[in-house]
Amino acid sequence: MISKYIAIALVAIIVVASAAGFIVYSGTISNNTNNPTATPAPSPNPTSTTAPTTSPTSTANPVATNSPTVSGTPYPPLQELRIFVASSLYNVVKNMSVAFDKANYCNLIIDSDSSSSLYTQIVAGSPCDVFMSADQKWTKQLNSSSLLYNYNYVNFTTNSLEVIISQGNPKGITSMADLAKSGVKLELADPSIPSGSYTNSTCWRIDQTWGKVGNIAYTNNDSYVNYNATVHQNVVSYGLTVESVVGDVSLNIGKADAGIVFVSDATWGHMTDAQVQFMPIPSDVNTRGTYGIAVVKQTANAALAQKLMDYWSSADGQALLTQFGFNS
Repeated sequence: MISKYIAIALVAIIVVASAAGFIVYSGTISNNTNNPTATPAPSPNPTSTTAPTTSPTSTANPVATNSPTVSGTPYPPLQELRIFVASSLYNVVKNMSVAFDKANYCNLIIDSDSSSSLYTQIVAGSPCDVFMSADQKWTKQLNSSSLLYNYNYVNFTTNSLEVIISQGNPKGITSMADLAKSGVKLELADPSIPSGSYTNSTCWRIDQTWGKVGNIAYTNNDSYVNYNATVHQNVVSYGLTVESVVGDVSLNIGKADAGIVFVSDATWGHMTDAQVQFMPIPSDVNTRGTYGIAVVKQTANAALAQKLMDYWSSADGQALLTQFGFNS
């Protein structure tokens, strides 16, 4: 009897177990079929295969791609301005060039020589933007030849003459008459350049006033009679620039005892403690030269050239010129 009940219980247990196994098995199959994460698979790299390396926002940002920072932006090239400068103007122009370069982000290229030589170079086509001449006649001639920008030139300063005497004054020069004494060696500027032309005018003026019998200015000691010819007999060389006259007298090796230069050269000599002496020439026989400035027609930078030209006529430019001995 007991064996019968045991047998029935075992059958029931088997049936229940079978049903539970079927249910568990069926659930596993269902999960494997419908849930893709249940089956292991290689995970794709979202950075390298499915996501862009640069986000659309940063790619489309014009600031990041089109507006470089100041440190990364190259400066534009300096504007170059070539100026032809009479040798007597070199020191004053050089003095202002650094400030002008900085204020206008440019580079002044200064070529210095006699005005007549610079004029010849411009006529021959040498590159030049601004011409600063020690004689207004050269800017006038360029204008007559249609070689100036907008036919524009101005007279911007003046300069007069002074005697330069070698160190120690070995010939005891104290007056213009002493330049005509026998044995005095003179160096004068060549008559083809402004300072030489002005020197000739002064020598002739002395000849025709202080040395001319009957003239109210005549001196009765005859020291100025035939002055022009006598002075030129003492000339040992003619400088092709006024600065060469200054240099030869300043050498103090006996090449020249004296010469005639500009007041601006004397001023520079005092500013630099030059070991030479200077003697003023009286105003009634002195010659005042007028300087001209112009923008050359071939300039590639007319606006900047005009700015430089305007500077020299301004109050600042005129004050600087006066400081260096011009406007005399």
